[in-house]
Amino acid sequence: MSDQINPVSLIDTPTGYTDWLTELKTRIHSSQQRAGLSVNRELILLYWQIGRDFLERQAQQSWVRR
Repeated sequence: MSDQINPVSLIDTPTGYTDWLTELKTRIHSSQQRAGLSVNRELILLYWQIGRDFLERQAQQSWVRR
């Protein structure tokens, strides 16, 4: 006797369902990756702008390091 339990299906899986589900998962994963890249790009631009602004103020207002 096997310890593995097989799930019971009350209805047959519709034709094409497995392919559609795989495609859906792929689309979700791709969208998540694009969203992450977009967020990272925006943060990098923000940090560069902050650094540039800091250097400009440092030059204009004669800020010095101590």
